[in-house]
Amino acid sequence: MNAVFCVLNSKYIHSSLSVWCLFSACKQKCDKNMHLSVVEGTINEPIDNIHNRITKKCPDVVLFSCYIWNITATLALCKNLKNEFKNLKIVLGGPEVSYNVKQIFEDNSFVDFVSSGEGEVSIPQLIDCIEHEQTPDIAGVSYRTENGFVMDERASDTDESISPFCEEYMRQLNGRIAYMESSRGCPFRCAFCLSGRLGKVRYMNLDRVKSEILLLANSGSKTIKFVDRTFNCNKQRAVEILTFILKNHGTTIPQDVCFHFEIAADLLDETLFEIIKKLPVGCVQFEVGIQSFNERTLSAIHRKTDLEKVEHNVKKLLSFGNCHVHTDLIAGLPQEDYNSFVDGFNRAYEMKPNMLQLGFLKVLHGSDMAENDELYPCNHCSEPPYEVTDTPFITQDELKNLHIAENELERLYNSGRFRKTLNYVLSASKLTPFELFFNFGMHVKNNRLANGCSLDEYTNVAFDYFASLDGINKMKLRDCFVCDRMAINNSGRMPDSLKSADANLKKVKRALLLLNPPEKGTNRCVNILYSTNEAVYCDYETQHKVSGEYELKKVNLKGLYL
Repeated sequence: MNAVFCVLNSKYIHSSLSVWCLFSACKQKCDKNMHLSVVEGTINEPIDNIHNRITKKCPDVVLFSCYIWNITATLALCKNLKNEFKNLKIVLGGPEVSYNVKQIFEDNSFVDFVSSGEGEVSIPQLIDCIEHEQTPDIAGVSYRTENGFVMDERASDTDESISPFCEEYMRQLNGRIAYMESSRGCPFRCAFCLSGRLGKVRYMNLDRVKSEILLLANSGSKTIKFVDRTFNCNKQRAVEILTFILKNHGTTIPQDVCFHFEIAADLLDETLFEIIKKLPVGCVQFEVGIQSFNERTLSAIHRKTDLEKVEHNVKKLLSFGNCHVHTDLIAGLPQEDYNSFVDGFNRAYEMKPNMLQLGFLKVLHGSDMAENDELYPCNHCSEPPYEVTDTPFITQDELKNLHIAENELERLYNSGRFRKTLNYVLSASKLTPFELFFNFGMHVKNNRLANGCSLDEYTNVAFDYFASLDGINKMKLRDCFVCDRMAINNSGRMPDSLKSADANLKKVKRALLLLNPPEKGTNRCVNILYSTNEAVYCDYETQHKVSGEYELKKVNLKGLYL
């Protein structure tokens, strides 16, 4: 029998962990004559392409890993496969189907089985039942019958001892982002999240974790993401793993490999800080889920957070300058109104994280929010990703305003392209961060500037808008934009709004060649900063591993022989 495991990733650069966990489990536990294979695709490629890759395997059963980002495309693919092969068995699993089994069967006649929860035990048993045409009696596995369907609401058995990193996985990874886990479950039970439903946190064997770190670090992947929901909930384990990375980075761990962890910032302590600040620049990234600065909101969603400590610890992480820090806020949570969210946004921005994600609440099947309408009243889209459209605390129009601000936050701040300019504009204009992003977002919307416009076009529009604000010195603004462009764009090219027809620029370039010639073959960009009477130049050699910026050097024009 041929069994194919399939997942549609959000992007090609991502790899899947779930299907390879199941593939490895079946490889160990199923009949040795079983032919197993994996097909990974993306939600952005034509369904027919994935369909053809699957059918080339001549499958008897296809098992899909389902998430909010891929469920629509996955179901369309399943329907096409079933229309072509009537006897093909379709199995769905994953968080998007684990808690709405009845709806999946009622809405999709082509689905034969749904596996809820973890599958390393249940899926090998199910495949054996399918092969021998037996009716499954497996915890967590529901199935269709001639008269309807049978739901099994027992918790699935667990077995996290099986590593997904088999030979087949390593061959196909091909430099993509690699995912690994050192624990399952979460010590917290946030009302909007599913991770707490897995029960108490279970930890992988540390020796295995260390060996898998080395395996993935030497696979060609440059980023290894731990999927642990709260990596530092067990401080001693976090200390041991980070210490292992520190001791091996640059030797058995290549120095260009970066590790990503989701952490609770208020659980950091001096022991962890001492290790983190010793890590090489760019070695780690930390994602900090703040979600809200509203105490009533945090209480309503059962999230215990020391906000003062979060703020202090995030700033301390950033002060080291060696690690990328990503923070998250979620709009649409209970008890959070528009003004409260805006205040929290400004507070989060003032910490100056490397990335500030403004997300919007999704009401996931199986979450406390989805299962308790009275406690968590809200309206949300009926189709994936089930985004909240309004609540008793925030209106639909207010959420749309947050989307407008979020769009410019991504392009201006999270892109890393306009950091110096933003610092100047916020300081000189006295606008709050949210006011700047929202007001500029409305300007962009009213002028119908598309998301797909060129960076030069976007820069020109931003320059003209910022120059019109009260308190802005146009020459100083131009110089900030120039420095931003030089630090990020190694072509040295400037958009029309920043170009200068100054005849002295050629003289400045010649003088700098004599004063400090670049290494042979190095591209150099030179500009004049009129607000400070300086020459600024950049030799495009190495980008900073955290900021992504090239180093700028400045020389007072009076110090040049012109």
